[in-house]
Amino acid sequence: MRNARQFVVIAMLLVPACGNESVGNTPAGKGGSSGSAGSSVVGGTSGVSTGVAGTAWGGQTGLGGTDSAGAAGTGGGGVGSGSGGRGATGGTSGSSASGGGSGTGAVGTQDPIIPPVNGTCPEFRSGTQTIMGLATEIVAGTPGATKGPLLFTWHGTNGSGTGALAQLPQSVQQDIVAQGGLVIAPTDNGQVREGTDVTLILGVWYDVGDLKYADQIVACAVQNHNIDPRRIYVTGCSAGGLMAGAMTLQRSKYVAAAAPNSGGTVATTGQLQDPQRVPAVFSMHGGASDTVIVNFADTTHNLENILKPSGAFLVECVHTGGHCGAPASLHELAWVFMKAHPFATKPSPYAGGLPATFPSSCTIQK
Repeated sequence: MRNARQFVVIAMLLVPACGNESVGNTPAGKGGSSGSAGSSVVGGTSGVSTGVAGTAWGGQTGLGGTDSAGAAGTGGGGVGSGSGGRGATGGTSGSSASGGGSGTGAVGTQDPIIPPVNGTCPEFRSGTQTIMGLATEIVAGTPGATKGPLLFTWHGTNGSGTGALAQLPQSVQQDIVAQGGLVIAPTDNGQVREGTDVTLILGVWYDVGDLKYADQIVACAVQNHNIDPRRIYVTGCSAGGLMAGAMTLQRSKYVAAAAPNSGGTVATTGQLQDPQRVPAVFSMHGGASDTVIVNFADTTHNLENILKPSGAFLVECVHTGGHCGAPASLHELAWVFMKAHPFATKPSPYAGGLPATFPSSCTIQK
């Protein structure tokens, strides 16, 4: 193993780089009250209304609230749940909206577990802020009556939050803003942070310090920006795609779906933060040519193989653009996929086959 690590480090020097949760003693929270059924939404997005959280992060599960099943909305299953209580049975899957993608399937019985706020929350407004030592690009919609989505996008080696935003199509950003949501794009500070480097050798993102950063963003966004705890998503390219893979596994308590772009995980073994809470994953890579120190088809397959025994719904798209070269149209489909998979959506609305708008190079992995 030592010789293998030395070989990888030597390879790193020769090849140019590309552009615990501790268990707390928190007492059980009081169960949430029932959320009302989601209203129908045109365009294939589920209507979601969620009760107040009643689960303590790192502590014991609170007493269950009263849960009621949501009615099916056009284009998506309705949801009614008391977060922190026993999950409600999801509403039946709605039909596809006119001109939209497939309707959203029924949401499962597991609620996301949102971490507690730890210290002062940032103000979520568009622009650049330093949050927990990281310069952070924020694209913010105005909170409305309906809870909005949150999307993390992580940059690759020698990249920046600005660069990560540039890879995310404007159509995706505008959709998130229109829903009152948030896009969060941090810039690595170039310093060794707490924990283990998720790339194992490149020293970009770390699985303790950077995950604590993500926890704080999520906690504050849910508390202060009316973010839907069932619609927290993650994407990223290269080292950022590996960070997206790390969040898929190590923050499965709240990540609903992920879209790694030339990402996944270098490790061939791993486990979910919570085996009962399993994100859906839409992976993009450039095949055999997608190689910078490691081959990203291989890292994609590593993540898929770790997740398959847990029953995760997995889609893999192979493109011809090389490393981090997924076209804008594929990024847009990644967002369509994530929107169709709020937290614990089961069965997937795509279980019977991908929509006709998806290219043949995208396949369901079983």
